[in-house]
Amino acid sequence: MIDILSATVPIFLIVAVGFVTTRLGMFGRADMSVFSTYVIKIALPPLIFVNVAGRSLGEILNPTYLLGYAVAAMAMAALGQLWGRLRRVSRTRAAMVSFALSGTNNGFVGFPIFLLMLPQVAGLAIGMDMLVDNTLIIPVALILLESAAGRDERWSVRIRGITWRVVTHPLVIAIVAAVVVGAVGLRIPPMIFHAVELLANSSSAVALFSIGGMLVGLRIGGGVADLAFSVLAKLLGMPALAVGLAVGLPLLGLPPLAPQLRAAFVLTCALPSVTVLATLGEQFGEGDFGAATMMTSTVVSFFTITGWMVALSAVGWL
Repeated sequence: MIDILSATVPIFLIVAVGFVTTRLGMFGRADMSVFSTYVIKIALPPLIFVNVAGRSLGEILNPTYLLGYAVAAMAMAALGQLWGRLRRVSRTRAAMVSFALSGTNNGFVGFPIFLLMLPQVAGLAIGMDMLVDNTLIIPVALILLESAAGRDERWSVRIRGITWRVVTHPLVIAIVAAVVVGAVGLRIPPMIFHAVELLANSSSAVALFSIGGMLVGLRIGGGVADLAFSVLAKLLGMPALAVGLAVGLPLLGLPPLAPQLRAAFVLTCALPSVTVLATLGEQFGEGDFGAATMMTSTVVSFFTITGWMVALSAVGWL
C-alpha cells in the first residue's frame, strides 16, 4: 500500500501545485493550453520514440493489448449512446457522454503513473494507447459530434479531414519513426539521443502541472446525472471491462499479455477522461459539461486509481 501511495500521491501533489499557483494568479488558465501543447507536440513524441525505438514490430503492435483497448473503448462509447437514448438527451450530449467514457487521459495522467509503477513498459504502453486514441477513439468521437450537430459537410470530406489529422499527429509520427528506425537498424548519435531524452523527461511534470491549472475556474453545470454516470462508468466500469478482456481474449486464442502490460492495460482504462473533452465540447455547445466531467473524473481518479492498484496487487497483477 505504501508503494502504491508513494507512486500516486506525488502525481496528484503536482496537480495540486498547478491548481494552487494558477488560483493565486502566478499563471493564467490560458497558459495551461500552452503547457499542454508543449507536452503533446514537443515533449511526449520524443518520449514515445525513445521507449518504442529498438523494439520489434510484434512487441510494438501487441494484438491483445491493441484489440483489448479498442474493444473496451468502443464498448464504452456504445454505452454512452445507450445512456443518451434512455435519458432522451440531445444527440450532442450523448456523443459527449460517449467520448467521456471512451476517451482516456493517457498523456497527462497515465504516463506519469506508468513511469513510477511500470517503468519497463511505460513508453510502449502509452505508445499503443496513443495509437488507438488517435486512429479510433478521437475520430469516432468527432464523427458522433459532427453528426449530432448536423453539419452539412460531406462524409468524404469529414473522413479525409480526420485521416489527415491522424497521420500528421506528432504522436503518430513518433510511433512510425520509431518503427522505421528499429526496422532499418539505424543508430542515433548519443548527443541527439540525450537531447531527445531531456525533452522526453520534461513531459510528466509539465503535463501534471497543466492539469492542475486547467481545474481552476471550472464549474459543474447542468446534467448532474449525466456527469455522475460518465465519471463512475469511466473510472469503475471501463477498468472492470478491461479485466474481463485481459482474461477473456487469451481464451479466444490471442497471446496472453505480459504481467506489466496486463497491469498497464487495466490502469489505462482506469484513467480519467481525456483532457480535450473540454475543448472539443466547447466547439459543440457542451463546453461546461466537458470541462466539469474532465475536472470531476480527474479529482475522483486519485481514489479510484489507488483502489485499482490495490486490487491488482492483491491478485498478483501488479
